[in-house]
Amino acid sequence: MPLHVSAADVPQQEGRVADMTLTTSAVHGNEASLMIATRPAGYHSKPHTHDCEQLNWLQAGELWVFIEDQAFHLRAGDFLRVPAGAVHWAWNRSESSCTLVEVHAPGMQHDPSIAAFAVGLYAEQEVPAPSGTPVNRFLPEDSGFDPGIAEKQVG
Repeated sequence: MPLHVSAADVPQQEGRVADMTLTTSAVHGNEASLMIATRPAGYHSKPHTHDCEQLNWLQAGELWVFIEDQAFHLRAGDFLRVPAGAVHWAWNRSESSCTLVEVHAPGMQHDPSIAAFAVGLYAEQEVPAPSGTPVNRFLPEDSGFDPGIAEKQVG
């Protein structure tokens, strides 16, 4: 892949959770990955962690993001940072879908849920050399971590 690709050349991965359709697109280089995630009303991710910093920008809609025991209500245009290693998850409590732009550094292109469709942005002569290989690690149901503690903050 070249340094530049048209939006039409970046696949949009569709997934289903319960009766909801999620869409995700992703690109990456050596040091970072960028993901655009559209999540429907009612979407709730599972608590997870990864060994990379995550920067978020909510492009459209609204979204609650929980980091450890803190709750953040994002509205279109808001930014949020998730520190590397922090347990976090998201909940779209609104009646509309939202679109979140996520940057991960080092990139998440080796995560199995992203690797299948992420597009590398490399010059023709460039040899990809990612600096890290972080992946999502979802907390087991019996981990003792209670996401409801932070969610109680939002009522």
